[in-house]
Amino acid sequence: MPPRHQRVRDGFPAGADPDVRAIGLLALFVILAAVIGGLLWSRSLGLHAAGLRGSERIGATLAPLGSAAVVVDSVRATGAARRGGLLVGDVIEAVDGTPVPDVDAADHAFLRQSLDIRVRRGKRELDLHLDAGRGDGRGQQGPADRG
Repeated sequence: MPPRHQRVRDGFPAGADPDVRAIGLLALFVILAAVIGGLLWSRSLGLHAAGLRGSERIGATLAPLGSAAVVVDSVRATGAARRGGLLVGDVIEAVDGTPVPDVDAADHAFLRQSLDIRVRRGKRELDLHLDAGRGDGRGQQGPADRG
């Protein structure tokens, strides 16, 4: 006589030990909670989880200029920095109205999606707007982009 098909309830055969079912469901819940928690945690870390600095995110590299200034060292061919008008040699004075005394402060400020940057270009001060939400800024860097 062929075996009878057992009815399935919650992924377990009908008549399965209730303790086994409870342990199985608990394990499933723990796995799902870990996956969801890991996704939320990695999103809260933002770009630091990927090892990406704010300046890399907008498609530029920065260098210290003296003891309390930051200069744009290079601009990538595709990225928010190029789209926003940032040029090699621009001295970054402030991001969103906050002075940036060093490269670390600028990198931290550049992690935002939308940036208003005050730069000194030669003798002129310019206000630029960068939208870092339109791509990650990691395009190819051409040889003419180096300062």
